[in-house]
Amino acid sequence: MLTRQRKRSHRLLIVPAVTVAVARPSARMAAVLYLAYFVIAGIGQVLALQDPASALAAIVHVGGTIWYGIVALVLCRIFGDPTRGTGVLAMVSVVVGCVMQSLYYALGLGRGAEVLALAFFGLFLVFLGFLVARSTRTPPAIGVALIVGGAASFVLWLPFVPAALESAFVLGGVAELVLLLWLLVVGVRR
Repeated sequence: MLTRQRKRSHRLLIVPAVTVAVARPSARMAAVLYLAYFVIAGIGQVLALQDPASALAAIVHVGGTIWYGIVALVLCRIFGDPTRGTGVLAMVSVVVGCVMQSLYYALGLGRGAEVLALAFFGLFLVFLGFLVARSTRTPPAIGVALIVGGAASFVLWLPFVPAALESAFVLGGVAELVLLLWLLVVGVRR
């Protein structure tokens, strides 16, 4: 009897896995968060233009950068899975970009930190563009514009890239605005 109890005590307890379903954020909510980011970034730019050494401008910029990370997570959740494949690459690139840009604003690390942050934000746009283009929720042209603009943003900071790519760099910002408007006005197709 004693050996039988010992054998039972050495068995592993198997617990069934629990799956938690998380609702996809709505397109309108994502658009409102995105719009709030643009407002925060605009306020930070105005404050920085008035006084480049302003601590308030740095705080607003860092807050806006953190807010952009939240927006990126919501966008990745709408168009894909931020814990798998391209979604992971998008989240890693935006987190690195946010950290570098926050350090640039908070500690004044210099132009190199900002350039590196912008390169990672460009990578984020490429990955987000891939998720958007592959999705059936929005027109693929928005995703393609994000990819082209993000790729230009990623390589524009290299010293040997021709200045002709500047228009492609602007395309990334325009594509982000188009995505914002699409989410705000049309939403996403189910």
